[in-house]
This record gives sequence, structure tokens and C-alpha cells, in this order.
Amino acid sequence: MKIRVITSIIALVVFICVLLAPPIVFTLALSAVILFMLYECYRATKADMAMKIVGLASAIMMIYTVGRGFAVLNAMVTIFLIAVIAFIILMYMALVIIEHGRKGYKEILSNAFLTLYLVISMGSIWLARELYGTLTMLLIFICAWATDTSAYFAGRFFGKHKLIPRVSPNKTVEGSIGGIIGAAAVCVIYFLIAHKISPSGFNMLRNINSYYIFVAIYGVLGGLLSQAGDLAASAIKRDSDIKDFGWIFPGHGGFMDRFDSVMYIAPILHLLMMIFTLI
Repeated sequence: MKIRVITSIIALVVFICVLLAPPIVFTLALSAVILFMLYECYRATKADMAMKIVGLASAIMMIYTVGRGFAVLNAMVTIFLIAVIAFIILMYMALVIIEHGRKGYKEILSNAFLTLYLVISMGSIWLARELYGTLTMLLIFICAWATDTSAYFAGRFFGKHKLIPRVSPNKTVEGSIGGIIGAAAVCVIYFLIAHKISPSGFNMLRNINSYYIFVAIYGVLGGLLSQAGDLAASAIKRDSDIKDFGWIFPGHGGFMDRFDSVMYIAPILHLLMMIFTLI
């Protein structure tokens, strides 16, 4: 427990330093995290060298395309992004042919899905900061951390009914409900404090009442989906017969172990923001 607490404090300090640094530092740090997460996934799924090379090359292409696309913002960039994704799919289909007899198509295409899913989900964090500002982007992390902490304590004190024991034997229905309630409450409290400190940090929606509703709904959806992300990662680990994806965070595991729930809820922020800007 002591090691977990120390690791969490160090990670939080590093995270704050990255946020306070010039934007390029955040971009490079997030790109490095994405590539490291992919490496952890490929190690868990026992991907061979060819699959790793194609996967990492695909990730680098997508990261670069998304970054350039935001900088330019025109129709050609959208076409180029679609072309890049199509090219990545073609590379994986070619790999199915090349690796035939050594690796099955299910293994190769599952790694293709993991690559696209991971880069798109984690890339949503960078886009959230660029489009809506740092304070709104932080909702993603706060929601995930609040869900995890609330679910832990709710499950510890009130947990009686197992949620999905074959995937995660320690999670309970009561803990899950507590995680959703806790996430919604913490997101609203965070907004109250952050808006008071920097009102200009929340200027995408029409009025303050819209933000209250937006944050509350995001807390509920995030509380639900972040747990789904955690369970999905647990299922992958069980199928791969590993305890943790990595070792970079003593007592916590790897980057995938820390960001599995964040990945699920990052794209939802954009979806909700688009809905609220239209109504």
C-alpha cells in the first residue's frame, strides 16, 4: 500500500509538471504514453516483431495525421485521415497473408483493433485540450480517478453482490453504483471550483447552467464507462494470463493499467460537447 501511495504522488507531480509545461511537452508526453501502451498490449497479446512494427508504424502515422489535421483544419485533411486509416487496414490485411501459418488472422486483426482503438481514444485527450482547454480536458482524468476511488471505498464498505466475478472477482454491484455516484459528485464539485478560479476556462457552451448539466451527465456516463474500460482490460489480462500489463508504476502496473478507464471516457467528452453545443 505504501508503494502504491508513493507511486501515485510521484505520478501526480509529473502529470502537473507536464500540464504546466509548454503545449509541445504535453503532446510529446502523450504520444510517448500511447506508444508505450501499445508496446504493453503487444507484449500481453504475444504479438511477433512484424505485428509490433506494423502496429507502431500505424500509431505514429495516426498521431501525426491527427496533430496536423487540427493545425490545418480543412476538408483535405479529413480525406487524408480516412486514407491513412484505410492504408493501416490494408497493411494489417497484408500481414494476414504474410504471417499465414505463423500467426492466425484473429490475433493479427485483434491487434489492429487495439491499435486503432488505443490511438483514437488516447488522442481524444489531446484534442480535448486543444479544442476546449485544459480545465475541460481534466474532467476526463478526474472522472476516471473519482470513479476508481469511489468504487473502491463503496465496495469495501457496502459490497455484497459480485458484479462480474469471472472477469474481476473483487468488484461488486454496490461498488459500481458508488463509483458512478462518486464520479458525478466529484465532477460537479470540480467544475464549481475550477469555474470559480477561471471562469474563462469554460466558454464553449452557451451558459453556466448548460455546463452544470453537461458535467453531471458526463460524470454519470463516465462513471459507468470507465468501469467498463477497467473490466475490458481485466478480461484481456485474464485471457493473456498476466496480472498487469506493465511494470512502470510500482504497485500499479503499467500505463495500460492506469489509463484503461481513461481510454473509455475520453471520446465521450467530445460526443457530449457536440450534443450540448447543438441544443
